[in-house]
Amino acid sequence: MICAVFLVPPQRAAGQETTQAPTVNVAAVVKPRYIQLGEKARLDLTISGDTHIKHIEAPRFNFLPDFLAVPLHSETTPRLAADKIAVSMAWVYELIPQAVGDFTLSDVRFAYQGNTYFANPGSVRVGRADTYQDPSTSSIHKVETEVDTAEPYLNAPFTYTFRYRYTAVLPTQESPTPRLPEFRGFSVEKLQKVPTYTQQIRGRTFWVEEQTHKLYPMMKPGVIVLAPAELLLPLPRGHKILKTEPLTLTVQPIPETGRPPHFKGAIGEYQISAEVERGWVEVGSALTLTVRISGRGNIQTVTGPELPKIAGVMVSGPPHVKEHKERINATGRVYTYALTPVRTGTFRIPAIKFAYFNPSRAVYATTETLPIPVSVRPNPNDIAGIEDSDPPPWRIWLILFTLLVLGLLGAGFLWYRAGFQRATEASVNRTTGIGIPDSGERKRRKPQRTDAEPVTPAAQAHQALTALHQHGMEHTATTFANTLTQVLYEYLENIFGLAQRHRDTAREVCTQAGVAASICREFVDLLTKCEYHRFAPVPLTANERQALIKRTESVINNIENFLITDNR
Repeated sequence: MICAVFLVPPQRAAGQETTQAPTVNVAAVVKPRYIQLGEKARLDLTISGDTHIKHIEAPRFNFLPDFLAVPLHSETTPRLAADKIAVSMAWVYELIPQAVGDFTLSDVRFAYQGNTYFANPGSVRVGRADTYQDPSTSSIHKVETEVDTAEPYLNAPFTYTFRYRYTAVLPTQESPTPRLPEFRGFSVEKLQKVPTYTQQIRGRTFWVEEQTHKLYPMMKPGVIVLAPAELLLPLPRGHKILKTEPLTLTVQPIPETGRPPHFKGAIGEYQISAEVERGWVEVGSALTLTVRISGRGNIQTVTGPELPKIAGVMVSGPPHVKEHKERINATGRVYTYALTPVRTGTFRIPAIKFAYFNPSRAVYATTETLPIPVSVRPNPNDIAGIEDSDPPPWRIWLILFTLLVLGLLGAGFLWYRAGFQRATEASVNRTTGIGIPDSGERKRRKPQRTDAEPVTPAAQAHQALTALHQHGMEHTATTFANTLTQVLYEYLENIFGLAQRHRDTAREVCTQAGVAASICREFVDLLTKCEYHRFAPVPLTANERQALIKRTESVINNIENFLITDNR
């Protein structure tokens, strides 16, 4: 819109000399007429005429508080008019809107040679930064963002939705392009896209497109501002950017009140279940226990549950973690454990507890599995390792009676052998004429030991390792590792009274006894490698077996040296 004012001075009276007054034109132009909050408009002011215009003051106007005017530049344009040089002046300003609405701008005042000229720029419409109304079709385009909670918990998920509403499709081949913030400090999970749907707003039909993300705040608690989201509209006259309002969030810490002692940081709502591959196992063999945790929440905060201690059972794992999708927006994890009983009988896997924090209810909760009974059968390949967990009384009396009979038979045999030897010596002496040595000669002779020296735990272990060295290649990798594990645990049971065959228990017993930390680590590392070869289908070469036997001998010798030094 261009507004110009022409000022012509009045004619002189009759008889006076008449001269034609110069014509002066002024104009004020604003482009564009429709802008959004955050955009800028341009104001062009000009004054021109058919005479040499000089000594022109800058135009005067005030659009505050609706617009802030920032001068950009001014220019002078000379031209030839009626054989004279005429000059036009132009000023350019940048208009920055300060509010939303329809605004009628006030007149712009020009002053030249004592005369005043006015030009009106007209009106300007300022829309919201998130809304655009096409002046040609009157179609409305609007964007917005929202979250389902403005006060999420740390590591707890919340939903962020970007929404684009429009009353008509833009007459361009290019589609609008959303630009979402970077979500720094958040773990992001993009959810399934919602199909386009319609919505009635103030009597008009809008098509709605949505993009939804699940965000997990990973930074420390406090105030976080999500940057505005943008939508690039491809208009025939150029692109226009719609921008949403920023979102302010307050991240809350997980409360201390009501936190269970077995809570490990799981955020969400979960269930736990456990099962074994079968209800029985042979002694010395591994039984797989599978624990499943499923539900809704931040799966990154879920860790494997700690199994309660089971008497007479060695527990290892979980060596394997598997993440799976059970249904939409539901995640889960699977953990497997290896249970190896060391004696026959029956044991029970206790209830396994799993605690989590439910952010939707702001409470802690605990779910647990059902106890699982397991029967332990004798291992037909290892009869010597059979150990009844609870033998009946008649079996104990039978064992004692057998030992008594064996003792009597052994004593009778020794008595018979001693009598036979004396009779033989007497017969030889009568035949050869050599008499029985006197007491002095008997004293000079070195006495012969008849009782065997007691076997130490280290000697027992070395004997077992020697036998394993000789026949190690005849066994499978599982049997070899199982035998080596038994040697290590039996050695600790004999010298330190190990109560449970478990790596952590072995480490604790060695530490309490004052064994050097390097020796403890070597001992536990040997147990770890043995457990791996017991349960993993990996072959063991002859060199690898000999290396494990030598390491076992070395660590037993180191413990023996420690015990000798400690006794001194």
